[in-house]
Amino acid sequence: MIDYGCHLLDLALWLMDDPEPIEIVGSTYNYVSKGVDQVNLWGNFDASVFEVDDHATAYIKFANGASLLFETSWAANIREEATVLSLSGTQGGLDVFPLVLNQAKHGMLLNSEAVWMPGEDTPDLQQAENFINSCLGLAEPLVKPSEAMKVSKIIEAIYQSSASGKVMSIN
Repeated sequence: MIDYGCHLLDLALWLMDDPEPIEIVGSTYNYVSKGVDQVNLWGNFDASVFEVDDHATAYIKFANGASLLFETSWAANIREEATVLSLSGTQGGLDVFPLVLNQAKHGMLLNSEAVWMPGEDTPDLQQAENFINSCLGLAEPLVKPSEAMKVSKIIEAIYQSSASGKVMSIN
């Protein structure tokens, strides 16, 4: 959840236009990585040194009526690793990896895949430059503190829900 899932959660919220979460039910697990003779798609690893969750799921409801089904894992027993982020709305859907727009048009379902997009080949470099310049007071941060706080509150609520077995409300 913390190392990679937080970034996918942040991206999903950004693509959803930053809705306000109101209820979260979540479950976190640390079982698969604790088994004997563990190996996964990353190879062999020493299960005795891991104290973090290996799998997390959540259902998140938002004030605007939207909902998000979230799942992230580093040690799932799966055939192959996949990063999936899909959004569905009344006017169409969007698959992010790879970028595909899905829409009902002309009496059929049309899937439009982006085969080329303009921009830098290294967007992570631009993000790092923005972060440094923001720290120096030379730029406005691309990710606002309020957005980062929202992601943190959701993650905290997922962990609280998992520990308590209850739905968590966010005010």
